Amino acid sequence: MRTALGYAILLVMVGIALVRNPRMAVFGMVAADTIRPGDEYIEFGMETVRFSITFYAVALGLLVVFYKRYRITSDRFHWAIFFLFMSVVNSVLHAPCFGPGLVQIDNYFKMLLQYYLICAFMRNDAHLRELMWAVSSASVVVALRYCYGKFHLNERNFEGATGDRNEMAMTMVMTVPFLFMLGLTAKQTFVRVFAWAWLAPLGLTVLLCLSRGGMLGLGAVGGYLLYRLHHKRWLVVVGVFGALVGLANLPTEVTARFMTIGMAAHQDASAIGRLNAWAAARHMVMDRPFWGVGSGNFLVWFSRYAPDPNDVHVAHSSFYQLLGEQGLPGLGVWLYLVIMCWLVASWCEMRLERIYKAQWTDARYMLVAIKASWIGYVLCGAFLSQEDMDFFYHLLAMTSRYAFFIDAFEKDHYAARAAQTATERTTLPSGPEDRLTQPLLGAG
Repeated sequence: MRTALGYAILLVMVGIALVRNPRMAVFGMVAADTIRPGDEYIEFGMETVRFSITFYAVALGLLVVFYKRYRITSDRFHWAIFFLFMSVVNSVLHAPCFGPGLVQIDNYFKMLLQYYLICAFMRNDAHLRELMWAVSSASVVVALRYCYGKFHLNERNFEGATGDRNEMAMTMVMTVPFLFMLGLTAKQTFVRVFAWAWLAPLGLTVLLCLSRGGMLGLGAVGGYLLYRLHHKRWLVVVGVFGALVGLANLPTEVTARFMTIGMAAHQDASAIGRLNAWAAARHMVMDRPFWGVGSGNFLVWFSRYAPDPNDVHVAHSSFYQLLGEQGLPGLGVWLYLVIMCWLVASWCEMRLERIYKAQWTDARYMLVAIKASWIGYVLCGAFLSQEDMDFFYHLLAMTSRYAFFIDAFEKDHYAARAAQTATERTTLPSGPEDRLTQPLLGAG
């Protein structure tokens, strides 16, 4: 079912792209990758191979067919992401098992293609808003499927596209800022209501899937949005009131799960297993600092490096996953991307604030959404292996595009202001006879 939905989204968008708008294929690729058709994390089966080939064919076809309609610019993100992909390839070449590494090469290559396609076809901030709608809509599809199974089918085994409730909750948390800002900046009332109504299934999915990282991430993202939008007092009042009412009516299972966060490191078997996995990652990088044990091979060599070889766990941390699998080069590039995403988005917001003073524009609101989504990624991803999450690289592509757009707008703005100042300076003052006949203090 998931594979059929992925193919349907992708092929319909490709049809629209060929007839009318090439960007629609990019939106279809982003949406299909969020729903994640196939079973990539279990085995490199034929189902995934077929979808990957379709994915690559669409991407390369867009670049060939519409080569006159785009221009890929080079910036600080482009080369870093390329080097991260090459680090994956390098680590796989030194890995003991090539099969799991091939899956990771497939994941990172699709991420790389999506990043470059976004940078190629998103030509202004209106296009970026369309991209945000595509990403948000795909996440809402997963959230609605979860809520339907939870409330209508009494289903408990659906945990998102990848079969991991923590990853599903992380996706929902990262989507919340975009839907909220899309509604806040919408010109039509029905669009605003439509966007904000979709926040309900996202929040319910995060809470009811019982992901502790998702709960913390949702609280942090919501708090950051309220802090940054304090100039909208009605929003702060509604947000605080809604949070208090929601906390007072949380189901018992959600409250009990949240209260175990502080004791997890000592009582939770999963948390203890993570500490064991992190120690294994440190031993891996000490033994193989320049390429690690190879992407996708963390569990292959786990028993060789873990203090407790029988307590087998995945890394449950993007930091330690990269440290053990790709060594210091891969970790360094990824940390650079994470840090620069926040810094570049903040710098773009500062430039807009300098131009518009206290006035808030749609672009500034969307930059705040990117930073809020970044908080969700960093906080939830601290305890998940999500270094290859496509959503994060969508954030990088959006940040890259905003930096490019704002740079061009800033140059035009200051050039126009300089021209206006030069025009005022060249205007001749009134002659001395005019000043004598028009005294400063009026008629005598």
